[in-house]
Amino acid sequence: MGSPRDNPPVLPGLTMLEMLGEGGMSYVWKALDRRAQKLVAVKILKPEFAQSEEDAQLFASESKTMETIDHEGIVKSYGLRAFDGKLYYLMEFVDGYSFGEFLAKKHHLQEIDCILICESVAAALDYAWNGFGIVHCDIKPDNIMINSSGVVKITDLGLSRTFKFLKDGPDKVPDQVMGTPAYISPEQVYGDVELDCRADIYSLAASLYHLATARVLFPGLDSEGMMRAQCDESCQAVDPRRFCNLSVGFCQLLEVMLVKNRDYRIQTWEDVFAMCREIEKGVSFKSRPTKDVAASSLALFSAE
Repeated sequence: MGSPRDNPPVLPGLTMLEMLGEGGMSYVWKALDRRAQKLVAVKILKPEFAQSEEDAQLFASESKTMETIDHEGIVKSYGLRAFDGKLYYLMEFVDGYSFGEFLAKKHHLQEIDCILICESVAAALDYAWNGFGIVHCDIKPDNIMINSSGVVKITDLGLSRTFKFLKDGPDKVPDQVMGTPAYISPEQVYGDVELDCRADIYSLAASLYHLATARVLFPGLDSEGMMRAQCDESCQAVDPRRFCNLSVGFCQLLEVMLVKNRDYRIQTWEDVFAMCREIEKGVSFKSRPTKDVAASSLALFSAE
């Protein structure tokens, strides 16, 4: 049957150039839009999901959300299309790479670069949340890109806003969880609350921890184990300073973004951005904007 990479789809007005990647539900191709004479990315829903009305609606919602939002830090969509049983939409082509690709090469970022990513993502998601009430729900290095001009961009925005599941007890993980286990917020795992921007704040911090240290918060666990670790108050990530040279201020930022109880987590993207600016000035924080963080420095990270 051959790999999808060897069988480019035929879509009107487009010349397929190469497959850029594959997700759980879709393929993404680089293509030339012959009418506009520009490069685009084409996201195509996999055939098995295109047959599901629910999955097709979710895909259409993603496209509409990305088309509605106009922000430099969010990849733009050019509208949903259908042809020959295929459901797809065109996106802005990002001439660069994702930070997931960067990590795959076993690199890690310097603190200053992590702070710049944090500021860029905070600005974009603050716009999405305060302007449209949107929660991304899958912030991770694979969904954070940088173009050839150094502009950081978020992709796959609009996959979810609010998800509710029945809680089956403390030892039961829901069958359906929207998010990626290594970066998912505790409230997404529990699924019994309406999500808000604090879920994305947690996931961004988990992503920054990975980018700064080249390791996820809770390595060596399967997907279910990772989700349990995100929720378990007794399970804390190792102090990132064990793996690389990081300032106390930056680690404190990660700390307040990673509080498991969202009521005590840093509350807004504006607060995240303000802390980034203070870190750039060399500030470490004697008092943090959360209620349950102990007075000792980096109380939420374990020593080992």
